[in-house]
Amino acid sequence: MNDYTVTSDPGIDDLVALVLLYKLNSTAKNVLISTFGNATEKITSINAKEFIAFVANSWEFLNGSSLPLNGKIERPWPDYFHGSDGAWGVHPRVDLQVVKNAKTTCKNIISLATLTDPLRLVKTGEIEKITLMGGAFNIEGNETKYAETNMAFDPDAAKYFFESVKKIEVKVVPLDVTRKVYWSKQQVDDVPENGKVNIWLKKLLLAWFDKYNHDREKDFNLHDPLAVFLNFYPELAEWVNRGISVIIEGEKRGQTVFDNRNPSCAIAIDIKNPTAIANSIYNKIFFES
Repeated sequence: MNDYTVTSDPGIDDLVALVLLYKLNSTAKNVLISTFGNATEKITSINAKEFIAFVANSWEFLNGSSLPLNGKIERPWPDYFHGSDGAWGVHPRVDLQVVKNAKTTCKNIISLATLTDPLRLVKTGEIEKITLMGGAFNIEGNETKYAETNMAFDPDAAKYFFESVKKIEVKVVPLDVTRKVYWSKQQVDDVPENGKVNIWLKKLLLAWFDKYNHDREKDFNLHDPLAVFLNFYPELAEWVNRGISVIIEGEKRGQTVFDNRNPSCAIAIDIKNPTAIANSIYNKIFFES
């Protein structure tokens, strides 16, 4: 198993994804980089360190970007989805002083946020593989009509990232497939309260079901968890190899489009059994040690 550098903006589905990654390889010494997105980096850094202190003591931490590449926050924080603190007020009681700062990063990246920090890491020339959640190709975005959230929050970084990955293996898990994988309220109600992590995640997810306006989404979509899952089980998706570019001008700013002038990426365009995958993620998180 590899060690990973994970860029994340925790975030409810980020926290679920981070627990999944820990369950898939609990001995890994991953590095977690917090970045802006679901909340300010000041907030997401606290959530990231809480996760390490509560769940993954072997992981190390780094502060990531607090602003997009152009230095301007263009989108309002998605408080409607995550609450103002990124976790609807559900926080484990931990000592953040136990969290260690990383001195180096890993050659394999999992990106669950904007591509601001992955772009910076790519420029070091030391990155080998990246799996990222982001983009929307054949469906509408979730931040704007055209753009998925991770792209919409820093379109410029995304554009330069996809132009810069000639010698890197890149897997892209877009909204096209993450929309198909979700948990119902009943599944969350049925989570067994047989450990501190289960109790914390169940409380977090139930807070989302209680406080989120479900006119937009009835169930809890596993956006970031699916990216983590497909990083380990790529055979469960259908992939195409295409270049990607990101529109940075006008109304469509942040939209991802196929563009073979850019280096080829493996893009998940479908998954073979969404319900089975959702159940597998559920079982790995809540029933496996």
